[in-house]
Amino acid sequence: MDCILFNGNLLTQDSAHKGSAVAIADGRICAVGDDRSVLSLAQPHTALMDLDGRTLIPGFEDAHAHVWKMGHLLTTMVDLRACTCFDELADLLRERRPRLQEGAWLEGRGFNEGRLAERRRPTREDLDRWVPETPVVLTRTCGHILVANSLALRLAGVTRRSKNPVGGLIEHDGAGEPNGILHETAMGLIHQVLPPPDAEAYEAMILSALRHQASRGITASSDCGVMPALLEVYFHLDRRQALPSRMVVMPLARPDGSDGPIRFPQQHHSPFLRVDTVKFLADGGLSGGTAALREPYRSGAHGVLRFPTEDLRALFEQAQDEQWRIATHAIGDAAIEQVLTLLEELDAAPPDRAHRIEHLGLPTLSHLRRAAALNVMTATQAIFLEELGTNFLDVLPPSLMPQLYPFRAMLDAGVTVALSSDAPVVVQDSPLAGMHAAIARRTSDGVPLSPEQAITAQEALAAYTLGGAKLAGQEADRGSISVGKVADFALLSADPTTVAPEALLQISVLFTMIHGRIVFQAQG
Repeated sequence: MDCILFNGNLLTQDSAHKGSAVAIADGRICAVGDDRSVLSLAQPHTALMDLDGRTLIPGFEDAHAHVWKMGHLLTTMVDLRACTCFDELADLLRERRPRLQEGAWLEGRGFNEGRLAERRRPTREDLDRWVPETPVVLTRTCGHILVANSLALRLAGVTRRSKNPVGGLIEHDGAGEPNGILHETAMGLIHQVLPPPDAEAYEAMILSALRHQASRGITASSDCGVMPALLEVYFHLDRRQALPSRMVVMPLARPDGSDGPIRFPQQHHSPFLRVDTVKFLADGGLSGGTAALREPYRSGAHGVLRFPTEDLRALFEQAQDEQWRIATHAIGDAAIEQVLTLLEELDAAPPDRAHRIEHLGLPTLSHLRRAAALNVMTATQAIFLEELGTNFLDVLPPSLMPQLYPFRAMLDAGVTVALSSDAPVVVQDSPLAGMHAAIARRTSDGVPLSPEQAITAQEALAAYTLGGAKLAGQEADRGSISVGKVADFALLSADPTTVAPEALLQISVLFTMIHGRIVFQAQG
């Protein structure tokens, strides 16, 4: 008996295990109950920790994030997410330029034309004016659109004669020249020549991001859609037992710009790293107007289906035959229809290898019933409503708003739901902020977004804990405070299920514990 935590308010997420105390041995939970019964198990060497009535929960799980990209912003990439005008963008890029190594590209991420005073995306000409002698690539906050300057386009061989790749778009100016803005698979034209980070840089990014997540009470996370070189870094960290949090890492089935799928790597299962899920992207992002819709956007466009159906069918069949879990990014209703139809054609996945739809942004009720019948689960993002809700109102026709991220309908249909952040798409990657967004359903300006689709605090907490464990196929090992499961916890300053919704944003994470060891502790 290594440690006993007592005098706490335990939100166990397990009706069979209740109490105020939990005992830990060898990194796992060995008893849950009232203070007297659990403290009676103490031995001379057992550490005792008085929780002083504070709330202990299973560690949060971010079921859909991009850990290395979070770390890229925390280390070497310019963070543009707070910018409100072009002058701010330009100042940040000019400030970073002198610190670049010889031959390096200047990379930034996070601009959102919906927040910029100019109300448009920067173009090649803007970047040429701001940073003329360095290749520059800026990725929109959604990750589905980028803008490159003239030097970067030249290095990538993108000219007025370049053709749109399948599932992508090269924008042009009035003179017929590329204006620097590339959508979806066309981004691969730049990514193929952009110098990738080396292994040391990747490792720094991963560890920076996981430290950041631990401060938010996150004990398990995900890196959705990684390339082989990055996956090798994860394997190396795991062999050294250097991963501080539990990770689900998903190889990307077909990188932008490639002619075919990458070869699936060896599957991997260890206490801190799982590689058994492959990532597909069926469409684009909703806030940028590239998610695939049956009814058009206000602009008249329908978005982008990244794969012809026959190509996606062949890839799904390959993944299923090789016993991979399939996780498919599908936001618009046209993409959801394509993915569900193909999953219905496959032989059913066994319960321990259920497939997933990432985001599930505009499903119909029929889609939800079909997903539940297939045991297709979802990692979805309530925080989008707050951070990107203004964009949604700008681009979507009013007829689609009632089915926008319908969490209430998802749960009522019997779909297993895991809430997540998709960070670094959003700034507010705290699960507590995500819980608030799922309950309040308002834009950052306070505009309600289908409030009838709100869920309760208890449901949101379950979706950020046990829901994430279920999507990872790890509900037998984590996601609740239950005997036999890993001792992964977050201690909160207040009970998120009893405070007013707005008070969720004032709750602090006091400590984060993984495998019975504190990995983050708040000052004071």
